Amino acid sequence: MELKWIRENMETEQIIAAKPTQATVETEVALPGGLREEARVFYADASAAVNGGELAGSRVTADGRVTFHVLYAQGDLSRVNALEAAADFSQALPLKEDYGQSAAVRLQPRVQVQHVSAKAFNGRLLLQAILNLTAEAALPRTISFIRDVEPDPSVQRASQTIAMEHTVGEGESSTLLREEFELSEVLRIKETLFATAQAQVEDILGGADGKAAVTGTITIDAFHAADLPGRPLVYTRHTMPFEQQVALSGALGTALSARSQVKDVAVLSQETENGRVMRAEIQLATEITAVEDTEMTVLKDVFTTEGDAVETHFQQVAFRCGTVNETAAESMRTPLTLPEGSPRMKTALLGFVRPIPVQFQRQKDKLAVDGVLDMTVIYQADDSDAPVAVRQEEAFHTVFSTQALPEDDLTLTAEQVEPAAVTGDRAELKYILRLNAEGVRKNEAQILVDAASLPAEEMEKGVILYFLQPGETLWDMAKRYRVSLDAVRRLNPGLTADPAPGTPVMAYKK
Repeated sequence: MELKWIRENMETEQIIAAKPTQATVETEVALPGGLREEARVFYADASAAVNGGELAGSRVTADGRVTFHVLYAQGDLSRVNALEAAADFSQALPLKEDYGQSAAVRLQPRVQVQHVSAKAFNGRLLLQAILNLTAEAALPRTISFIRDVEPDPSVQRASQTIAMEHTVGEGESSTLLREEFELSEVLRIKETLFATAQAQVEDILGGADGKAAVTGTITIDAFHAADLPGRPLVYTRHTMPFEQQVALSGALGTALSARSQVKDVAVLSQETENGRVMRAEIQLATEITAVEDTEMTVLKDVFTTEGDAVETHFQQVAFRCGTVNETAAESMRTPLTLPEGSPRMKTALLGFVRPIPVQFQRQKDKLAVDGVLDMTVIYQADDSDAPVAVRQEEAFHTVFSTQALPEDDLTLTAEQVEPAAVTGDRAELKYILRLNAEGVRKNEAQILVDAASLPAEEMEKGVILYFLQPGETLWDMAKRYRVSLDAVRRLNPGLTADPAPGTPVMAYKK
């Protein structure tokens, strides 16, 4: 007996992930004043962006740039200045295996700033940022498998349906956006010191021309020097919509996902005929991935009831079955107590919060996060015109309502930070803690990749009474004695679809 097997190729993606790696980026810049002038650092911030990545053998190399912003005073300690500096980095991230080098691999390096420090020393600023880097790549794979066998009275077949997705198109685009914002006269802003910006994707529309339009909102937090009595520093928040066209190489697929990132932001405020305005230039980069959802019904197992037996060969195949792109937010309040000996607080000017996650844990339909809050409050003291900065770390625990998993690419940011003086030695920070989650869902299945006929061992005929062993099914019992599953069910009409171990099952071997 010669069975005729129906073979096909399966296009899948193997998701490979690099080991999370820390990198330290350092640089130094000269302060504009004299070497003997006292310098004081109030706050240091940094943003990081990956410009590209390369897969070579058993490692991924990510290249990018860190941009530092520092609020400081020099000489006249009541006058706050801002300084910007940049430093490039290149960091290798190890992989578990050697994948060689392939142009078909789609790399997605990610970077998060975990810690920033700035020290004034001999007329210079020493800057340091600690980065957390991760990288993920989708490695295309083609697997030859047996989808079915041509009908034959002696063949018993079990099928399974596999739902998967794979990348069919991708694209990226970078653009420079410009916008102008009115600044309230009440704030009496003299100079805009620096700003940070975040982009949030809201919608993706695919077009017939092979392009996709990504729309969303950019939120800008700007920090200014002001001429208000008792308030030399003020904060404003601005939003602007964006739309970016991205050309896709490949097809639009059945689903699109996008990621927009602000790579650089520059701000400048000046007087105009209509009052003071802030002009912003934002370098926005957007990546789009198009995936195709596929369902395949394939053979799960096969055997014959007469003639030659079948020798089967299976392969455990891991494949991508879903994409995650979620955001969740929680309102937070955290107290901050001034260290002993600090000048008493009169007015809280600016507040900054950097969440540093330490552990993510799945709890039913929620994600719990434990970590450390790196908090800075700049305030005006009772008896001095010079601002005072206090920096503290505080443990935190919060829970987000999300389907994200700990192994996803998870980013925590604190937005809309509002400091308030509660007493002379205590402040409170109100803010929104936002979680962004990106990732893929993976599954595994045993795939029948080869089969061959071979002479069958002769079996005893007659009635068989068999007790199911733990982990066995009716299919396993029917395959063992080479009888049809329908015949077993007819002979055992009271059996459930999934009998418990120890259940007696009768079969008749002709």
